[in-house]
Amino acid sequence: GYCMISVLETMKTYSAEDGLTEEALVTKIRTCQCHHLFLHSSLKDNSSGTCRWTEFGEGGLLWGECKSRQFEWFEGNPVDELLFKVKELYGLEDDVTFRNVTVTSEDRPRPLHLGTATQIGALPTEGIPCLLKVLLPRDCSGLPVLYIRDLLLNPPAYEIASTIQEACKLMSNITCSVPEFTCVPSIKLVKLLELREANHIEFCKIKSLLDDILQMYRSPELNAILKLLMDPTWVATGLKVEFEILVNECRSVSGRIGEIISLEGEKDQKISTYSAIPGEFFEDMESSWKGRVKRIHLEEEFAEVDKAAEALSIAVKEDFLPILSRIKATTAPLGGPKGEILYVLIDEICRGTETAKGTCIAGSVIETLDAVGCLGIVSTHLHGIFDLPLRTKNAVYKAMGTECIDGQTTPTWKLIDGICKESLAFETALREGIPDSLIQRAEELYTSVYQPRIKHSTHSPNIYVSDRQTDDARKALGPPSKSVNQLEKLRVAVEKAVISICETKLIEFYGKKNVLELPPMKCVLVSAREQPPPSTIRASSVYVILRPDKSLYVGETDDLEGRIRAHRSKEGMQNASFLYFLVPGKSIACQLETLLINQLSDKGS
Repeated sequence: GYCMISVLETMKTYSAEDGLTEEALVTKIRTCQCHHLFLHSSLKDNSSGTCRWTEFGEGGLLWGECKSRQFEWFEGNPVDELLFKVKELYGLEDDVTFRNVTVTSEDRPRPLHLGTATQIGALPTEGIPCLLKVLLPRDCSGLPVLYIRDLLLNPPAYEIASTIQEACKLMSNITCSVPEFTCVPSIKLVKLLELREANHIEFCKIKSLLDDILQMYRSPELNAILKLLMDPTWVATGLKVEFEILVNECRSVSGRIGEIISLEGEKDQKISTYSAIPGEFFEDMESSWKGRVKRIHLEEEFAEVDKAAEALSIAVKEDFLPILSRIKATTAPLGGPKGEILYVLIDEICRGTETAKGTCIAGSVIETLDAVGCLGIVSTHLHGIFDLPLRTKNAVYKAMGTECIDGQTTPTWKLIDGICKESLAFETALREGIPDSLIQRAEELYTSVYQPRIKHSTHSPNIYVSDRQTDDARKALGPPSKSVNQLEKLRVAVEKAVISICETKLIEFYGKKNVLELPPMKCVLVSAREQPPPSTIRASSVYVILRPDKSLYVGETDDLEGRIRAHRSKEGMQNASFLYFLVPGKSIACQLETLLINQLSDKGS
């Protein structure tokens, strides 16, 4: 048979495959993306000295494939001569060594015939549909498709094939979520590391991949699959590593990267801010390098930047602002006469109309005043303004300072930085002579209507419904908690509430008499950077999103992986967690979704 030697210059490896038929060799040449093709002189003549290229008319299948490409003849020992030519092509030193990652071809099944590979679409051919697209899920692309195609074109030994089959069986039966495994091209990564050009993004990708492996190692369900994948990985890459060595090295490298690289969520490298200088300036100057490496490794550099930013601010205040003030004194911002500086003082803006619309009108007025550079003060009790997505650059929030004297809250009549959503309405009314009984009743009404919202705000999330539901179904239970373990507490609370709400409907659906006769209902958590197990493919499910802001979103789908991907593609949702459970059919999924939307908020207390 024929022998094919493949050399990866970037990885500094080579491998040899022998015993190949002419069809198998042509198939491999068509599927591999080789930059240079070398043909050994032994192909010209067989042992009898008869030219082999003229066996089939114009030269045979292999010769026809090679003629369509650029190639070069070579002689001598195939491995030595080929490595020499590669070093010559890429300008490598003679002492550079290449590692042999050849996997033995003994006991391997025969590869597909060229015609078969073409007919099933494993080799892209115009006019022939690809069978792999029918066999695999619609959203399956990239590495999984290439791996399956390679298994068909280059079947592994029966032992390895059985291992792959066993891993697939285990994967199809797991109920826990699985890591996302966002793989990066190894050749590109090795090249960047070799040239010392890998940035923090590449290192974060490496750490994510290592952490995914460690997550599989720690999971009781995934650990067995990880062990089974060791040999198939060796066959696919030529890299044979012992299981415990892999785990230990992953733990070591992940920890080392975590010590150096600044990971997402670390807040010790904020962009500089000074009132006299536009924020966009510092954003342009510092965003390209801050947040890359932990500050502890660059303290001197950070100190120099902070010192330079402060010096710039002082220079602007002393040298530039006086000039600007003089210019403003000669041109009024709203078109008034020269020499006049306009100030705007607005007290209790839009209090004479309906609260919600008045709040929005007030917000629009504030945006307009901010845009024209007006100086002034706006006072209001419309606390909803602070929740509006206002587009302002210069507005700052101030509040009335208070102090407690003899158990009574009294104003200091001094402005302080920040937002205040409280009021001294009851205290003021009492001082103005309103009867105690009236104030007491007002406090009771306030407690009955507004106090539960405050109570919910420290314990429960907001409820958001899926896109197909109306806005009337949205129900809020309050803002997020500050506790570090609040997400886990939230998950447990939501899971209990979901099971409690759905059990009655499921009893009715299954025709059972009580909960004990129901099949066990299990909610599965899909945390950040995880995806649901294969058992959810084409299965109906109901899910609840545990959003980063601690609010909830209820939905149903027959494509959970796709729906999770769509949700996480939205801004601020990359780290959202999902709680889901499978149901028998889309009809019951829609009913349970509506049930949860209507009742889940009532469980928040």
